[in-house]
Amino acid sequence: MVCQRCVEEVRSELTKAGFSVLDVRLGYVSVQGPLTADKEKQISKLLASLGFGVLETSVPLPQQVKDLVAAYFAQSDLSEIKSGNTGGRLSVQLQEALKADYATISSQFAKEEGITLEKYIIRCRLNKVKEWLVYSGETLTEIAYRTGYSSVQHLSNQFRQQTGLTPSHFRQLRRQKQELQSSPAQSTT
Repeated sequence: MVCQRCVEEVRSELTKAGFSVLDVRLGYVSVQGPLTADKEKQISKLLASLGFGVLETSVPLPQQVKDLVAAYFAQSDLSEIKSGNTGGRLSVQLQEALKADYATISSQFAKEEGITLEKYIIRCRLNKVKEWLVYSGETLTEIAYRTGYSSVQHLSNQFRQQTGLTPSHFRQLRRQKQELQSSPAQSTT
């Protein structure tokens, strides 16, 4: 792939073919779940029809984990974690997709990335919280529920511990952004 249009075309065609696309960049495609030989052939054929070929390289485990975590946090509602749906849990999804137990995944991720998998996931979860605090009108209670926190207090404590700021600081950014958008442009004559 040599341009952004190519990237978008590959993403579109893979999605049409039923693949859950995690990432497409120049020279790189990542899809969710394990690839069977049949799926690999299907992707190769699809790419060939677009004028591309497949280079056989294995994606390192940390990158696979990052792609899966990104896809997980791209969901609009993560509250299934608390609802008892263990299949929705990120740890279960990682184990199923990578065909390894969580301890092995976590250990290898930490060794290669220099951060524990738990801390990486917390960072991603808090980034989602920050996004919703700034760009949505939801209450902190709603955001805590949607991001899978057991309580607003747990979210607030972890937020302060990890960022050094309070959730209300990010909510204030939303208010400031709204004020800037609603204030009429001042002209000087």
